[in-house]
Amino acid sequence: MKNIAIVCDVMKNEFTRYKNEAGNNLECIFLEQHLHNTPDIMNKRLQEVIDSIDGDYDKILLGYGLCSNGVVNLKSDKHEIIIPKVDDCISLFLGSKERYLEEFSKDPATYYLCRGWIEYGGDPYRGFLLWTGQENMIPESWMSNRKVYGQKYDMEMAEYLFVEMMKNYNQVTLIDNNDLEEIHSRYARDMVDFMGKMLKKEVRLKIIKGSTKFLSRLAQCRFDEDNFLKINRGEKILQQHFLKKN
Repeated sequence: MKNIAIVCDVMKNEFTRYKNEAGNNLECIFLEQHLHNTPDIMNKRLQEVIDSIDGDYDKILLGYGLCSNGVVNLKSDKHEIIIPKVDDCISLFLGSKERYLEEFSKDPATYYLCRGWIEYGGDPYRGFLLWTGQENMIPESWMSNRKVYGQKYDMEMAEYLFVEMMKNYNQVTLIDNNDLEEIHSRYARDMVDFMGKMLKKEVRLKIIKGSTKFLSRLAQCRFDEDNFLKINRGEKILQQHFLKKN
């Protein structure tokens, strides 16, 4: 049996580590995190990749959740699809959907970060630094998706865009899965300080312990019905699949 995984690159470090620990023959395709910004485009890109996978594989594993309906109507006529039964990637870094709902209930106005999002993803603070020509504030290794931030803006427009994107947030939560270094913590602190200045209110930084047990099960091909959806060949992924109880 040979499987292949299509995974958001914010999970690249964890997914690769657990796959190697399992010693399985799982192959991986990593896609850019910025696709989440446009779920319709993400859907199209995922379907293109699914359609390009030949019939030698038994299963396609998706390292995604429902993700603003970005996976709805995806299907494979040649493979069974396995996908975590979660709303988005936050649950995957916290270890369960229940843990995410617990954190969400404490403060819904929370922006989440983790090492993978900082290194491979993007956020409005990074956008502001790039819009205003402050690339030196960001390590080059974090800049693989530089082009998605588009043109430069003057300071007034850049500040306006940042405020519009972040005005509803009161807190930044940094998820620690025993992989953070000082550079990641410093980035989160700098982002919070800048948010407080721009939004003219107190913005909190909260660091919480996460769990990669969800990601480890996916990477090691250990699927259970409570946490993973199994989509048959020719069947579409539907929103109600994520809502119904087993």
